[in-house]
Amino acid sequence: MFPPPGGRTRHALILLFILLLTGCSYSDKQDIHNLLDARDLAVSNHDINSYALLLIQDYQDQNQSEFEVVNNISKLFGQFDEIHMQSSNRVIRFLDDTHAQCEQSYLLRVKADNQWRKISQRERIELTHTVDGWKISGGL
Repeated sequence: MFPPPGGRTRHALILLFILLLTGCSYSDKQDIHNLLDARDLAVSNHDINSYALLLIQDYQDQNQSEFEVVNNISKLFGQFDEIHMQSSNRVIRFLDDTHAQCEQSYLLRVKADNQWRKISQRERIELTHTVDGWKISGGL
């Protein structure tokens, strides 16, 4: 049985109210998911240019600059014939209107010398909303 029309409206209003209270929108969460999926794809494709575009301009975290992060990933690409990255179990928290954190697990499979190796870890990524959308601002 379907709830009466007024019940659906009430549920929608409650959901909207909860979203307003948490300061996030479905669109922001989806944009963050898309950003992190693009990171997985850039790593899997050895695409350093796409990877660099995901970082906030002037990235600086844990004594690593944007240049150092991109350089380290580029070296990683050079070490392995193939890389496959897949993230899962994401938990996104909005700290305010322009800052968020995402905790996620990732599986990194790398191939070198015709042998595959796997690394599985949990990470916390810091994100900042810019005029160009959400960007990675820490945690790498």
